[in-house]
Amino acid sequence: MLNTLIRIGAAAAVLSFTSITHGQALPTATGHGGGIQIGGGATMGKPDFGSHWIGGVSIFADYNIWSRVGVEANAHIVNMHTPDDLGENTYEAGPRFYWHKKRYTLYGKAQIGVGNFVVQEIEDNPGKSNATSFMYSIGGGVDVDFRHHITLRAFDFEYQVWPSFRNDGLTPAIGTVGLAYRFH
Repeated sequence: MLNTLIRIGAAAAVLSFTSITHGQALPTATGHGGGIQIGGGATMGKPDFGSHWIGGVSIFADYNIWSRVGVEANAHIVNMHTPDDLGENTYEAGPRFYWHKKRYTLYGKAQIGVGNFVVQEIEDNPGKSNATSFMYSIGGGVDVDFRHHITLRAFDFEYQVWPSFRNDGLTPAIGTVGLAYRFH
């Protein structure tokens, strides 16, 4: 009887240690913690000056720290298609909150950074000059797992605020679609 109790106790002790020793790491078990994604895409912006849309490219990187929480960094170079010869470039980073369901990842983000207002043709824009400003943004989007390591950034939207830009501030809206490579 005593031998049976010792064996049962030993088996219970061994089984209880498996959770303490982390037999399987959390990122492997969940499939989302610790994931890095780097990508780029086409970007359109609706500045609050003039009446035209402006276009360019964006590069982004995401790092998932925990389940549903990560960080994202963006560089939006939106000065390639500028009918008014005025562009905007932003460099920002901040927290990203995401929800993964099957192939889809919905996310929201809040970021801070620096915005550069770019005057490409001074002759066409008298009284305007290049300027740099602190900026922040809120936004979100949808990523779709496309292939084994490829993600389609189906839609990414940001509402930006440049509070210290000249006197009135600047509030552009930015949309991006693109592709990313996932490292696991």
